[in-house]
Amino acid sequence: MVLRRGPRGALVVALLATTLFAIPLVSAVTTADAAKAPVCTGATYTVVSGDSWSRISQRLKVGMTALLAANGATIATVIVPGRVLCLPAGATPPTTAPATTAPATTAPAGGAVAIRQFPVQGQCWFADTWRAPRSGGRLHEGVDIIAKAGLNIYAVDDGTISKQVWDSPGSLSGNAWRLLRADGTYFFYAHLSAFAPGLKVGSTVKAGQIIGYVGMTGNAGSPHLHFEVHPKGGAAVNPYPTVKAVDGCSVTAVPAQPGGTAPTPPASTAPPATTPPATTPPATTPPATTPPVAAGSMWQFVAPVLAFDSGGRKLAAGQTTTVRVDALSGVAAGTSGVMVRLSVRNIANRGNVAVHSCASGANGTTSLNFMPGRLSATTTEVAVTNGTICLTASTAVDVRMDVVGYLASDGVGLQPIVAKRALDTRSGTAIPANGTKSASLKAMGVPAGSKAATVTVTLLAAAAAGSIGIGACGGTPWILPFQAVPTQVFSAVVRTNDSGVCVSATSSVHVVLDVTGAWTGTTVLSTAAPARLFDSRSTGALTTQVVRVPVSVPGATRAQFTVSVITAGLPGAVFMWNCGEPQPAASVVSTNADSIASATVSLNMTGGSVCMASTGSLHSVVDLVAAG
Repeated sequence: MVLRRGPRGALVVALLATTLFAIPLVSAVTTADAAKAPVCTGATYTVVSGDSWSRISQRLKVGMTALLAANGATIATVIVPGRVLCLPAGATPPTTAPATTAPATTAPAGGAVAIRQFPVQGQCWFADTWRAPRSGGRLHEGVDIIAKAGLNIYAVDDGTISKQVWDSPGSLSGNAWRLLRADGTYFFYAHLSAFAPGLKVGSTVKAGQIIGYVGMTGNAGSPHLHFEVHPKGGAAVNPYPTVKAVDGCSVTAVPAQPGGTAPTPPASTAPPATTPPATTPPATTPPATTPPVAAGSMWQFVAPVLAFDSGGRKLAAGQTTTVRVDALSGVAAGTSGVMVRLSVRNIANRGNVAVHSCASGANGTTSLNFMPGRLSATTTEVAVTNGTICLTASTAVDVRMDVVGYLASDGVGLQPIVAKRALDTRSGTAIPANGTKSASLKAMGVPAGSKAATVTVTLLAAAAAGSIGIGACGGTPWILPFQAVPTQVFSAVVRTNDSGVCVSATSSVHVVLDVTGAWTGTTVLSTAAPARLFDSRSTGALTTQVVRVPVSVPGATRAQFTVSVITAGLPGAVFMWNCGEPQPAASVVSTNADSIASATVSLNMTGGSVCMASTGSLHSVVDLVAAG
């Protein structure tokens, strides 16, 4: 995200549209510029410069789903000026064509600004999100080209480095260059992980010269380049036609460099650590009063065994159902806690379900938040009372619950991992229909011999509805249905082996896999009394500013949480980490605009507090599940 001041002094935000949580990525290599137009039977609308699906939907006050359906399109379908769109039944076309929002004097005669070199080394992805409307009148002023961190960034033409921006706490652009061409046109590059050695303000560069490396410094939720075009030094114009004309997303070869050799990249291309504020904001809710964790709380994993399935007979709103778990195959009698996979289906309304101790109740906490048309699943731990656990749903919904582990005197504990992105297919190719992608233990940051890992899985730009499977490579996967919607998120404690974790899908989809914990070693983790630690709805939205949340669990050095994110007019992502550690590059949960999603997150609790921040204004809720 890049913040820029507009002509009237108004703040204009170019929001990253190709992160986990925004408009799905469109392949600049394989996606046609426009889908075949259907035959319209009613009102129509002609696309103009600066339009996007979301902008048209908002301007004409028609639902996005209905608009896409009327045109046989998906959110990833690119539209170009001049295309005639079919409007849904009942929609009223504008009486006059909308004026383009781009200033009339910014585009040079003859069309888009021409450049000699594509700005990013392949493989990469990008879509036209120019001036996509955001809440508060904010507009996107660039193109976001997503690529693997550390890939080369090139000068798009001969010119001079006229401005350098260094990343710093609170920075929006992060590391950035401004490249000035002889005709006065300049190009703005943001979110670089590092600058190419030897360059500074005043340096002259040639088209194709390496000037930096892809990163996610500043306000970015995923590695990418935010690229702007300013003809003759004026206001930004849509850069999509400019980069599309020289599309190099499939080109991995490095152009010839001045001096004959490419510069040596910096030793590290990771974004710098973000230092939490020295002062501690007041807790949004009283610290949890969870009793001390008992020693000897280890986890034994078992083959998944069905504990409960409503089987089409939905749980009634507010109904609590008791489920016996101590007699299940493979689960030791007398265990004090179990680990369960929880999934919901046949969702008619937004709601939540809590799996909890029958003795303590849910205590205002939730295990999984859900909404219609989204995959909704998670893995969590719960205390067992007299051989039973309880389920409570806020609205009528079908629920399935499988036990995958139980507390015992021996087994493995939890080793938290600073949120690590282990797999992101957007920097390469999507999982093809009936295909598989894998993440090694090394990529996951998981020690060899680990029994399982806590992961958040984000699905993007599904080509069609299908099923996703995740599990140890060569093992039996957890299979869940997904829909053909822009973004879906679920969490799992997934079994691992020496080959890592494999993800498969029955229809083409992009997958991002973030890891927050490894189940290994002898560090204890026990179920905790349910406690709500943080709820931004009571004090104000979570923003890019760091919030410190005290967690009072005597003797605890690690914990597992349910983290929920609730967005309004904008997509968003939440970052969560131990305040004594650097802010991670990977978010723990993300979702689209006007959505809700949940994730299970493991964290190091040394120091007794966790830090949180987000990519923008949104609400987040954190519930404690287990500690040790």
